[in-house]
Amino acid sequence: MRWTFGGAVTGGWPLGAFAGRAMALGLRPILDRLKENPLVSPVFFRLGSILRSPVTIPRLRAHYGAEMNAAALRRATVHPELGLVYNRIKKNANTTVVLMLRELEGHVVTDRRASKRSLTTLLELDRDGIAALAKHHHFLVVRHPFSRVLSAYLDKMREDKYRRKFGAYEATPEDFARFVTFLENGGLRRDAHWDLQTKLMLLPLARYDTVIRFESFYDDMMAMLKRLGLEPPEGRLTSIHPADKGKETKASEKLAAFYDAALMERVGRLFASDFEALGYERALPG
Repeated sequence: MRWTFGGAVTGGWPLGAFAGRAMALGLRPILDRLKENPLVSPVFFRLGSILRSPVTIPRLRAHYGAEMNAAALRRATVHPELGLVYNRIKKNANTTVVLMLRELEGHVVTDRRASKRSLTTLLELDRDGIAALAKHHHFLVVRHPFSRVLSAYLDKMREDKYRRKFGAYEATPEDFARFVTFLENGGLRRDAHWDLQTKLMLLPLARYDTVIRFESFYDDMMAMLKRLGLEPPEGRLTSIHPADKGKETKASEKLAAFYDAALMERVGRLFASDFEALGYERALPG
């Protein structure tokens, strides 16, 4: 195999063309079933995205235009039965939204990881699927950077795999400040749970049909669903889903305890592009 600017090539044949042929032969249902199997390595599906990308990305760019962020394509999931495209951003009620969407599609949700694996991303669409995007409602959830990075810290740094990879940090203001130093020294880009939201967005904010703010999540989400004629399962937006128990951090209630003026200034500089693009003030949210 050799790599060219346009993608991977084997024996002179573009792998994107090979992938398109495979889809034409009716392999998609088989791949969809495999995708739900927790024993199948995620690497397999990442390879599938690589194979499709030389064909799919130019088609998506033709649809969305030059403002499309190709690096975020795998973070945008398509829900044809609901007429929705959801741009997933970690730590912005992402799991709550994913589980709700799966239930609205008629699925029984018992495992949050399985639900996320079963999602269809923009990179998996064929020509007809891309053409249908013009009729889909695009939405995302954004969050105040002060709250989001603290939530990521409190959530992930209690997990052994994160502590092994990034260091042992405790749930204290002093260690949080130490974590911010890690972010300042290159750690910001090392994990999507705390990386810039603007890097994870498919499109500029103004291009979305609905922007839901985490700070008014219930009201914003209910307003969008009502406009679209959708009704969430009872209690889904007001309580933790059984499949997501134990993940809450209550970061929004702990901001004053973890931030002082100096730390706010440092985090403000780190996330300057998010503050500007998403319309947040560099003050603790009320």
